[in-house]
Amino acid sequence: MRTLVTFMLCLVSVTVVAQAHDEISLAMEEFDYDKVIHLIAPDTKDSLLLSTRIQALKAMNRYPEAIVGLTSLIVKDSADTKVLIDLAECYKLMGRPRQAANYYQKAVSLRPENKFFRLQYIRSLLNAEDFEEAREACHGWLEQDTVSATGYKYLGQAYEGMQDISNAFFSYNIAYRRDSLDAQTVARIANIFNNNQQFADAVDVTERYRLTDTTSVDVNRQNAKAYCMLKDYKTAIERYESLKRMGDRSFLTSYYLGISYYGDNWFYGSYDNLKEAYAKNPTDINVLYYYAKSCSRTSWKKEGVEFMEKAVEIATPNDSILERLYKGLAECYGYAGETYKKIEAMNQLYKLNKDYKLFFSIARAYDSNKDYENAVHFYEKFMSLTPKNQRFPYDEEGKLIESATTTYQMAEKRVQKIKEEDFFKNGAPDDFFFAPKKIDIKKDTIAAK
Repeated sequence: MRTLVTFMLCLVSVTVVAQAHDEISLAMEEFDYDKVIHLIAPDTKDSLLLSTRIQALKAMNRYPEAIVGLTSLIVKDSADTKVLIDLAECYKLMGRPRQAANYYQKAVSLRPENKFFRLQYIRSLLNAEDFEEAREACHGWLEQDTVSATGYKYLGQAYEGMQDISNAFFSYNIAYRRDSLDAQTVARIANIFNNNQQFADAVDVTERYRLTDTTSVDVNRQNAKAYCMLKDYKTAIERYESLKRMGDRSFLTSYYLGISYYGDNWFYGSYDNLKEAYAKNPTDINVLYYYAKSCSRTSWKKEGVEFMEKAVEIATPNDSILERLYKGLAECYGYAGETYKKIEAMNQLYKLNKDYKLFFSIARAYDSNKDYENAVHFYEKFMSLTPKNQRFPYDEEGKLIESATTTYQMAEKRVQKIKEEDFFKNGAPDDFFFAPKKIDIKKDTIAAK
């Protein structure tokens, strides 16, 4: 009897498990991923159920939870490439390409002949802007596949990211010779031509591609830009309008189409497109300039004035920004050992903030360069502008602090020492320190050395 009861309990348990599996399968078929996640415990020991739960988590964009499950699987079998690729995909979809690259790399090491793994590994490195490692990965690919156009295309992207345009172009050129119908390769070659102002070359390579395919957005963008730069505005307009019909509402398409319409004297068309570009980037000076001009040539003349005034305002840095820049410039000149350029920067800074303490710094710069005439002039100028109550160190009760020294006292002591040293070397003409050769005393500007 006891055996029969045990058998019946086992039968019920198997039936319940089978029903649960059926319920999970049905939920997956109906894309009811929340139900799948609810039905499968995160700590299930059933690898198949855990994989199903992970699939549901990924479908619901719950990538961190999916990673937890995948990590437990990879601990059990570190050579499971499917789990490695799932981990990489999760990190990629989370916008963490460097971590994705790590798992793709592990998959490549396990199956070096798999081109998909290599492709995803290199793409992840490029997305992570790890261009040097991407370059090395491309070379690794090309060692195994010497005829690959794709390997050279991604090698070009790696070099481009490293700002090595010569090697980028060389790589793209090899890729192009092996596959002249790859839109990405053609677009990147044309982009290099456009950036190098070789607009006719950009037209040639893109028009050759367009004989076979006129639908590539990337190629058509470069083609249209080249025509715009060549001032063939009618063709540029035709290309950009075609891009818009394809759904391209990017900033550059709106901007260059607006310029093309302006160049073709259709100012309302220019206004409409530059208005779109302005909405996407309202602080771009070039957009504001052409938008203002288009407004002025249409029905929005007052707005034209406002936008041009805004462009002037953005282009002209205010005093606080200039002050910061000149401070930085003086610091950089100092570290580079360019004393006189540092002094000129400090003079410009004084015009902005009228801080007399700068004259002490200028004097020190001349002093370190053994230009004692100018050093004395600026030490004395600093001393003359120092308020009397700041020339010597006093405590709160107004008593002189013997152990302290002010910048004024340092300047005074240095001037005295310079004059004494000059006296013992050259004697002391009455007018020696009155008219420095390099300084216009009235304007406090520095003459060229």
